Amino acid sequence: MKNAIVVAVCVAIAEFSALADKAYLSIHVEDAISHLPLQGVKVVASFEADNGWRAWTEGPSPDVVHGITDKHGFCRLSGKTNCGRSSIWVDKAPYGYYEAASGGTARYMGKSLLGTWQPENLVVTVGLQRVEHPIPLYVRRAEIRDDKGRLGGFDGTNAELSYDFVAGDWLPPYGEGVYADMTIRTHYNLTEVLSDRVSTRCFFDFTNDIVFPGEGNGLYQESFADMNYGIKFRLAPESGYVSGKTLRFGCKKSIAGVNVFPKQYTDSDQERCYCFRVRSRYNDKGELIGAYYGKIYGDFMFEGWFKTGFIGVKFLYYFNPTPLDRNLEWDMRNNLCPNPTNSPNSPFKVEP
Repeated sequence: MKNAIVVAVCVAIAEFSALADKAYLSIHVEDAISHLPLQGVKVVASFEADNGWRAWTEGPSPDVVHGITDKHGFCRLSGKTNCGRSSIWVDKAPYGYYEAASGGTARYMGKSLLGTWQPENLVVTVGLQRVEHPIPLYVRRAEIRDDKGRLGGFDGTNAELSYDFVAGDWLPPYGEGVYADMTIRTHYNLTEVLSDRVSTRCFFDFTNDIVFPGEGNGLYQESFADMNYGIKFRLAPESGYVSGKTLRFGCKKSIAGVNVFPKQYTDSDQERCYCFRVRSRYNDKGELIGAYYGKIYGDFMFEGWFKTGFIGVKFLYYFNPTPLDRNLEWDMRNNLCPNPTNSPNSPFKVEP
């Protein structure tokens, strides 16, 4: 009898050890437009590991598991994690689809009595965009950055920067553009100056007016937060463009006890994307007979520093050089822009 109890206890311990730290995560892969399931898609899950004090000398060793979606577009994977974090993504999109820009993550709430992470029914849905009519486009990360503050700063100057999308360049004196398709006017407000024996810190607010001059020209805004497929704005809309918008950024005081820290803030949102239309022309009947279309990924990003003020702006855009062609689906192979970034220190990552 005693031996039977010992055997039972050993079996229970073995079963507990097999389940301890185990986690489950499922993925559902579908067509982003029709929402029909995609079968046979290769997916990967990573169940994270926390090395504790060894993290100073050793890198994490996640439990990486591979799988393939079934006829319903699902794949359920399991692995070991000692910290309750995991992620899952599409490893390779099927033929005729773009790769997903991202997948999804999970943070488990706790464990069951047997040591399995809960909940066990987490599902990440990934929509893949179908390849339809990809074309070559001008793709460029436009950027102006000046640490000296000559673009506009606390000396009383305000920056005015104009960009020529057809030429793909800023207007003089910052580039060789000719036509101002878009103008960014930056106005500063120095809110406070704080000096001590060590340094002088400026707290400021910059108002940036982004203007697309001319009838019919402007921006069409949309946020793509939590949308995990690659292509955004496959086709530019026919209407709904506004002539401009205003984005603010600055630096305000953050107080913790006797210490005062600078804290930056911004209206820009990297999940925000735009379509734009420039050089619109109309006939006597009010019909649109000329225009160029493009899109901007990741908003206009502004920079500033407490010593000089405004430093610069950067944005990533895609431009179709064919008049009145609203197709903005880039083929990801043929970039018509000979100079895709004018800053050697800028990472150049693009999506379809």
